[in-house]
Amino acid sequence: MPLIEWNASMATGHMEIDAQHTVLVAILNRLHESIQAGEGEATTALVLRELIEYTRYHFRSEEALMVHVPSEVAQAHKGNHARLIQQVREFEAQCERGEISPQELLDFLKDWLLLHITGTDKQLASSLSRERQPA
Repeated sequence: MPLIEWNASMATGHMEIDAQHTVLVAILNRLHESIQAGEGEATTALVLRELIEYTRYHFRSEEALMVHVPSEVAQAHKGNHARLIQQVREFEAQCERGEISPQELLDFLKDWLLLHITGTDKQLASSLSRERQPA
């Protein structure tokens, strides 16, 4: 059973952002399956690395779109991205040292992704939509 099921309430209304979110959800679900199946640290680490790399790609894509929104919106959103990257690095290091379990890292990533999609990314999509409408 997937950890997260994509549904209409998660849609931001921006096609590119939503498409990337569905990929992030799919990778997070694969990470969950890997942990649940006990596939081992090497396999789990590979899926985690894929999730981190795709998240970075997603952030770069969003940040490229931010030229179309007010600078305060862009700066706040970029700050959220930077904080997550730092938190994930810390969690990943703690996981490698055995200080937290892969499940704890997964729980953090799930909570963050859902909050990011339904909160800041919906706000970003709304700002993008407003900025592209004729005055």
